[in-house]
Amino acid sequence: MKKLLMVLALVVAVGTTTYVVCYRRAMVAVVTPDGTEAELDWLKSEFALTPAQYEKVLALHHAYRPVCADHCTRFIAARRQLDDVLKHQASWSPAAAAAIAEQAQIQGECHASMLKYAYDVAACMSPEQGRRYLDMIKMQITEGDPAGMFAAAR
Repeated sequence: MKKLLMVLALVVAVGTTTYVVCYRRAMVAVVTPDGTEAELDWLKSEFALTPAQYEKVLALHHAYRPVCADHCTRFIAARRQLDDVLKHQASWSPAAAAAIAEQAQIQGECHASMLKYAYDVAACMSPEQGRRYLDMIKMQITEGDPAGMFAAAR
């Protein structure tokens, strides 16, 4: 019985060690302290980026993050302001028109800066991959919800 417990303990120890080593190896390429590599891993594999291309894209991504966050914060604030105006108005007002205009302006700024960022990222790729990336991004901007901004505003 003692031998069985020793063997069982050894099997559990080896299994646990193997799991930890495999997990750390798998996650080292995915997780960074700020989560950036996890965000861009799909881009790296989907567009077959070389290490040099990936480093350029990573630098662009770090530079664009605060810009994107600012757009989202401003859009959400404008959306809330519009909601407040509409809740307290029984009829059309200049305040409602101003709130709608503010929201549209921020959305336009977001789309313009996102498209510039996309062109900058595409310039880091091979011409063929860059065109494919731009086609995908343009569709997201014109038909979708960039950065989930609209969903977040609700």
